[in-house]
Amino acid sequence: MTTWLWAVVVPVVVLAALSTAFVVYLLPTDDVPRDPDVVVVLGGAGAERAELGIELAERYDADLVLSSSAAAFGERQGRTCRVDAICFEPVPETTRGEARGVARMAEERGWNHITVATSAFHTSRSRFLFRQCLGPDRVSVVGARRDGRPATSPRLLLREGAGVLAGATIQRACWGQEGNGADTAS
Repeated sequence: MTTWLWAVVVPVVVLAALSTAFVVYLLPTDDVPRDPDVVVVLGGAGAERAELGIELAERYDADLVLSSSAAAFGERQGRTCRVDAICFEPVPETTRGEARGVARMAEERGWNHITVATSAFHTSRSRFLFRQCLGPDRVSVVGARRDGRPATSPRLLLREGAGVLAGATIQRACWGQEGNGADTAS
């Protein structure tokens, strides 16, 4: 091939690959919950995550898990830790820590299917990390939207994209035997 043809073909192929990766891994999408044993509400953000999680737990008659700050939002809606919900503090206090903690609880409590309630912009990264620990067939992720706000923004897409990249490389949620709750990282 001539040099000018390589100069055109290579960038087009790279752009196509990056576009595909963007659509597959970064655009926020909701899964359809599949009769979950438990609904996990991730910490951070605002009350909309807890509202969504509580609604899903009631709809599917599932246990409710509130992570970190989600417990405070749950309490404002009448869900008390140790009475109406299982509450925990992830270590580290990140989505990665939440995925690890939920994987441990799932193994201890025999949960087969987990639905994760998070913010709309955070669904792709949450799905990626939770599936590292629990496997692709055990996790559904649903995103809550704040009233009057778009699902995402360029800043959030960049942050979430960096998080997916880190989760695929240097900051995996679970190492070793992914998909069965194993966590052999130190």
